[in-house]
Amino acid sequence: YFATKDALAAVCIRQRVRAVATAMGQSIEATRHLVLPERADALMLAQCGAPLAEPQLWAALFLVERQVSGIEAFKSLYDDFVGLWARALGASPEMPPEAVLEAAFAAHAIVYGLVSQTLITRSVQPDAAAVRQLLRTAVHGYLSRVAPQAYQGFDSWR
Repeated sequence: YFATKDALAAVCIRQRVRAVATAMGQSIEATRHLVLPERADALMLAQCGAPLAEPQLWAALFLVERQVSGIEAFKSLYDDFVGLWARALGASPEMPPEAVLEAAFAAHAIVYGLVSQTLITRSVQPDAAAVRQLLRTAVHGYLSRVAPQAYQGFDSWR
């Protein structure tokens, strides 16, 4: 039983968001043997996969999330996602240890921000491939500055 519609909505949103987090965790485990750019690419695709597959649903979820989630709940979920990025980036020998947390925060902010804002603000359904390419350019562009040795000779992200 849920006391309010908002409480029910928050639980439904949390379940979908947790499913994305689970997919990201599976991605981290499946890509442990890959180099940083490939691992980051896989994690980014795991994070944006569900929203880009169902853009209308996720646009609504992102909007409702802002109305029904308290700031502490939002921060907690945000921190969980930053933690997933930190786990993936921190396991890479090319990533400077002192840069892991900031890079994780930036990578998550890029993916979450671009995906949520694209879905919320665009009046036409976005081209998922174009959004993924935009994400790849932004995430890898940032990471290539933080961990340049990981990107030496690795141009397939462009």
